[in-house]
Amino acid sequence: MLEVSSAEVSKSFGVYREKAEGSRGAAPEPVRVLHYNKPAVVIVQADEYERLKRRDKMSLAIEELPEDLIDQIASSTMDPRFDFLNAK
Repeated sequence: MLEVSSAEVSKSFGVYREKAEGSRGAAPEPVRVLHYNKPAVVIVQADEYERLKRRDKMSLAIEELPEDLIDQIASSTMDPRFDFLNAK
């Protein structure tokens, strides 16, 4: 993923918007924007953002989960601080 400073994006936003959109026949590429050398935001295509938002709200039936994930869930333990949630 391409990483650029917020100052660079501020100077050349159109260039990075085009990279994220995949303009001029290029494949779309997310652009990670750094603020004081730390990741701050990511510029992505609007369609990709909408896809991620839909997926964020998706739920799966147990039958749809991979076996290894079911095993991990079954063998997990809850933090003792939350034992009160099991009280009857």
